[in-house]
Amino acid sequence: MTHRSRTRDCLDNSQIGESKKRNNAIKITVFTSDHCGFCSHAVELVKEATRDLSYGADIFEVVESRIEKHLDRIESESIIAVPTIMVGKSRIIGIPKLEDVRDLIQGAMLTHHVDDT
Repeated sequence: MTHRSRTRDCLDNSQIGESKKRNNAIKITVFTSDHCGFCSHAVELVKEATRDLSYGADIFEVVESRIEKHLDRIESESIIAVPTIMVGKSRIIGIPKLEDVRDLIQGAMLTHHVDDT
């Protein structure tokens, strides 16, 4: 069986429930806006970092959440700017660097148990 990093290109979070995602995957949410010139770059950096860090395992779920479609999450998640990359309670706000994204994800990997059953 071949494993690869799970990176999803969701337009909004309503598609999450429809996926056959693993319950124990490390969820990485990238909050973006249609009017943000840097947001697509942030999503690509997250995808690159998950490819680099997955080592062939299916352990990540990357979700792009457009704030225009999820205004309720702006307040509940304390989103103050886009792009915002969240892994658990940790986040990067603004234009990220690849090494910062990797550090954020590696921190989550250290505290997250992944059961491959």
